[in-house]
Amino acid sequence: MNEGKVYIAGAGPGDIGLITLKTFEKLQIADVILYDNLANKDLLDFCKNDAEKIFVGKEAGKHHVSQTQTIEILKTKAKEGKTVLRLKGGDPLIFGRGSEEASALRKENINFEIIPGISAASGASAYSGIPLTHRNLVTQCIFITAHESPNKKESQIEWEKLANLKNTTIAIYMGAAMLPKITKKFIDLGRNPNEKIAIVQNATLPSQKTFVTTLSDVEKEIINENIQPPIITFITPTIDLIDELKWYERKSLFGKRIVLTRALNQSRSLKEMLREEGATVIQLSTIKIIQSIPNVNLNDIISKPYDWVIFTSENGVKFFFELLFSNGLDSRIFYNKRIATIGSETAKSLYNFGIKADFIPTNYTSIALINEFQKNNWIEGQRFLRIKGDFHFDYVAEKLMEYGGIVQNLEVYKTLQEEVRKEAIDELRNKSADAFIFTSSSTVMNFFSMQGETNAANFLSKSLALAIGPVTASKLKEKGVKNIAIADNHTANGIVKKLKEIFTK
Repeated sequence: MNEGKVYIAGAGPGDIGLITLKTFEKLQIADVILYDNLANKDLLDFCKNDAEKIFVGKEAGKHHVSQTQTIEILKTKAKEGKTVLRLKGGDPLIFGRGSEEASALRKENINFEIIPGISAASGASAYSGIPLTHRNLVTQCIFITAHESPNKKESQIEWEKLANLKNTTIAIYMGAAMLPKITKKFIDLGRNPNEKIAIVQNATLPSQKTFVTTLSDVEKEIINENIQPPIITFITPTIDLIDELKWYERKSLFGKRIVLTRALNQSRSLKEMLREEGATVIQLSTIKIIQSIPNVNLNDIISKPYDWVIFTSENGVKFFFELLFSNGLDSRIFYNKRIATIGSETAKSLYNFGIKADFIPTNYTSIALINEFQKNNWIEGQRFLRIKGDFHFDYVAEKLMEYGGIVQNLEVYKTLQEEVRKEAIDELRNKSADAFIFTSSSTVMNFFSMQGETNAANFLSKSLALAIGPVTASKLKEKGVKNIAIADNHTANGIVKKLKEIFTK
């Protein structure tokens, strides 16, 4: 049996872009991943398909996995010869109990590594505009926890010394419930009750909120604003720099809740673009794409003398080349053929295989493709290889034949209905979305099929429905959806641009 190994790693403060490269590499190879509440669950999208994912945090209404049980799981999985990733929020050795887990592994001679992460305090500092240090204002920084071990006979925090420190940033981890007692202790020990204090909730996430109050008003602020964990609290002169230095909460889509209905394996780039603008992205895939195996001889089809090969989606490109390579063929089959694509993203996908599209319509729609082909007299008498999915009606193929073209269809992928993600539905029921994004007619049809007509209509009655193009928009109209917008440029970039136009008016 192979020797197992445990990586005790920091997932960063929340934003998935703040994970370190080394932890990300281990995430992709781990056989088992143990994660808790403070590790962003979207990181699990990057693990192996067969990785075992074990939640060891605390969730309301669910069984709580104790620290002792967590350590036992780490030991058991490692002894089975598996690569185990213990994924912790922030840095595993800053109030993360990573040292306890490492000590337990060492006692059993289990191989481990500790990978540092961007700490919660560092992330909250950068994303809120509250520097931990400043050349002219702050020369030292101290991290304290509001929740010391209950096994201690007395607190190890030297409160009197802390209260008398000047030119210092005090970063308090956790402690939403304890904060009023802490600030009262500071005031009792001589700190100015009117001194500013900043509470950063959900730091580095699109739901981040920064509250600035005074030591004496902390309890009132927590109650009035319903401040809930996780929080990081700062007592520091640099709070005065927030208005000058804050940037994250000024992003164009900051705080907006956007639902993606496209297939999970197609959503990554769009999801990242939306996150880059500050949006909360809820993945509610309604479709999944799988390869079709044609019931024809591929060599016979490919070898015919086509004038044009037409791709209208990234899926078509991806699955066509997978089929091509699996049959021992490659891009040399295109040497005497012209190639048309719809959209820059489809063209880019094709270019990744070393092929440059000969034609892309000005507007990224099937209608524009046909109109421009007809205008250039490129249809009548021409032979076309149409790379497509399993959709019932194909506007491109129908119009090419109508105008005198000879069309060979090659189906390379199928669109299936995805399984319902209960956690995403629960999240939407708790708090409605600002926008739903639909990238094809099938995402619309499956959304209504999966949710039921009434529930789907109810969700969309409270939100914007953004369609990637007019065909998708018409399907939404058929379903009675009223608040519809269409991306001017029918691409992921066009979707983001349209959202920014709508929500920054």
